[in-house]
Amino acid sequence: MNTLAKIMRQSRIERGALTLASAEVKFQIDTETDDPLDIGMYRIEANQMVEEFMLATNVSVAKQILKHFPPCSLLRHHPTLTREMLGPLLCTATTVGLNLDVSSSKALADSLDQAVGDDPYFNKLIRILATRCMTQVISHE
Repeated sequence: MNTLAKIMRQSRIERGALTLASAEVKFQIDTETDDPLDIGMYRIEANQMVEEFMLATNVSVAKQILKHFPPCSLLRHHPTLTREMLGPLLCTATTVGLNLDVSSSKALADSLDQAVGDDPYFNKLIRILATRCMTQVISHE
């Protein structure tokens, strides 16, 4: 199942799906003082497999609803990416010498894949910022 999920995921990515910051955050805490010692991100492969099949299920159910109940079907549509929407991301990227192509979801996904820095968390942070820019616009619609 995991092999199939990886193929499905790759296919979605090739069609322009964005992979944003959805990893879980893990804190290492000092047992005596309860102070945070370290922060890390983790993503379990099994979670990605389940996520992929959940997405496929959602698409399948949506198609059946559209087929059998067209007047009652709804489609959630993400807004088209705009430079204004991604302003904070683009400003931050420019500040660190990064050029992001936001002409399409696929172009942004490819740019984010290439956005690596000296810090191992740099790419995750850029993706978190991209997520925040999009979330703020969606929540105001």
